[in-house]
This record gives sequence, C-alpha cells and structure tokens, in this order.
Amino acid sequence: MSIRVLIVDDSALMRRLIGDILRSDPAIEVVGTASDGVQGVAMTERLKPDVVTMDVQMPGGGGLTALAEIMRRFPTKVVMVSTLTTKGAAATLEALELGAFDFVAKPSGTILSLDAIREELLAKVKAAAGSRLQAPRPTAVVRAPAPVRATDRVVLVASSTGGPRALTVLFESLPKNLGAPMLVVQHMPAGFTKSLAERLTALRTVPCFEAADGKPLEPGVAWLAPGGRHMVLGPDGRIRLTDDPPVHGVRPAADPLFLSAAKLLGSRCLAVVLTGMGRDGADGALAIRKAGGTVLAESESTATVYGMPKAATAIGATHAEYPIHEMGQAIVANLQRRIAHAS
Repeated sequence: MSIRVLIVDDSALMRRLIGDILRSDPAIEVVGTASDGVQGVAMTERLKPDVVTMDVQMPGGGGLTALAEIMRRFPTKVVMVSTLTTKGAAATLEALELGAFDFVAKPSGTILSLDAIREELLAKVKAAAGSRLQAPRPTAVVRAPAPVRATDRVVLVASSTGGPRALTVLFESLPKNLGAPMLVVQHMPAGFTKSLAERLTALRTVPCFEAADGKPLEPGVAWLAPGGRHMVLGPDGRIRLTDDPPVHGVRPAADPLFLSAAKLLGSRCLAVVLTGMGRDGADGALAIRKAGGTVLAESESTATVYGMPKAATAIGATHAEYPIHEMGQAIVANLQRRIAHAS
C-alpha cells in the first residue's frame, strides 16, 4: 500500500516541485495540496494522509499554528520544510517540540537545488510513515539528579531524527553541575545547530554551545557539533572541526567523534546513542567499548526511529538501553560509579 502524502506550502512552485519529487517514488501517492495552514488542517482532517509535508513559514495560518492544531485534533506524522534562515531554524525547532517528525531544509527554490534534497525528502517521508507518532513534548520537567563531582570521563552523544526532542528531555534530566564535559553530534545542516544549542542552554541545566575549533573540554559544559562540519578530538584533547567528506551521508557525523575519542580517551569515554535513522555512531561506539569505555543507547520504546541505537546494539557495542526519560539518570549513575572506583 502506498504512502499517502498531503503537501502544505504557500508557494505554488514549491508545491509542484515537492509533488514532483514525491510522485517520482512509486511507494508514495500525493493525495492533495494546500496553500496555507488553515486549508492544510482542513484537508488533513478530510483526507487523513499518512504524512503531511508542511512549510514552516506561511501567511494566513502559518505552519506552526497548523501543526499545533493537527497534533491536538488528529495527530499525524508531519515533516516540516524549512528555510535556511535564523528565524526559520528557530521555528523549525519549535515545530519538532510540537510533535513534528523531522524537517528538511529548503534551499533557494530552484529545480536544481531541490534535486539536492530529493533523497533526503523521500527518506524522511518514508521514515515518518513507519515511525511512532510523536506527541507534543510535555512541559513537566524530570527531576534532575544531584550534582556530580568532577570526573575524568567525557560524555559523547549521537542523535539524528527525533534528536532535538530527545536532547531536550535528556538535558532537562541532567544536573546543573554534571562534572564531565559533553560533546554532542546532532545531524543538522548549518544554521540550525546554533539555535538548538541556545534552546538547550535555556533549560538551565548543562550549558550548551555550538563548538568552535580549538576549544578545550570543560566539565559541566556541552559542545554541539556545528551543522555542516565534523567534530573530533585532536591529539591535544581539544575540539577540532573538519570539512572531511560526509560519513553515512551526513556531516556532522558521530562516528568520527566516537572513533577519535576511543583512540584518545579509551575507558574514559561514556557514549550515548540516541534516536535516528541509519547506523551512524555504531562503529565508533564499538571502538569505544573495545577501548574499555561505556556505551548506552536509547531503547526502542521511546526512540522516534530505532535505527542508530539498533545498529549499535546489533554489533555488540552497547552495554545497556534506557528510555530517554531515564537516560540522564543512567549517565549520572555511570559517572558516579567511575568516581567511586577511583576513590
């Protein structure tokens, strides 16, 4: 049975181009198009599509308003289509918190540039159709554990589809004084990671910053790989950013970070593989485990897409899996055990 998709975009050109991409795949059927959010809500109710592609910024009932209404009245898998602007990035992250499955960054709008996102759009629509429906993120905050004394360990986190929501839950459940540096790789294009770091910092637990080349690691501070660049650890233990080719089709990717950390830090690594499509992080996680480090993964029960955690577990890289709302406590417990053993 084909995947039934509704396209919502205020641009007639974009509706046509997105429609052409989706119709090029025999597994997808475009069941309708809407030119604004109000029409999109009405057509979602009437057509009951499997997936909706929704422009983030539209006049007359914008994408965020329409998304919130859809998720409240008839929850549906929604893939947001966002512009590569600061305003568009902030709105996109808000959409993910409201329950959108994922987003695709929309280039300038020419046929050539849209061809560049063809595979990404098709993959995310298909993944959305087969995913667990996401409820809006609850406002209740998980009680943070007690602060952790300084430790020699480094926390490394990998996430992709569903990652911004998972990272929000994770950061909410961490203590303000984590006692260890954090390095986070979230699959995102340039222009979006700065907004994500700011939103994570606003949770007032572990401050998070977009990483810069040459920065030293600091206990209780998180660094997020900037969109479009790999983040690794150099021989001196400082953050290094590279423009090396994409790994698993993405840049930043978690494997370069994990592999560099396994080589440099060995048993000091505490790696966490969260929700995401594909298998990024699996090889690096296995290297960390073989080097004596610890690897945790998000369980299938909460992962938006149980791809990356499943891949890491399948090759024997992980020590344990936890639902995302328990991951913060699991990280703290592992850090505290390391301190106890060192005492």
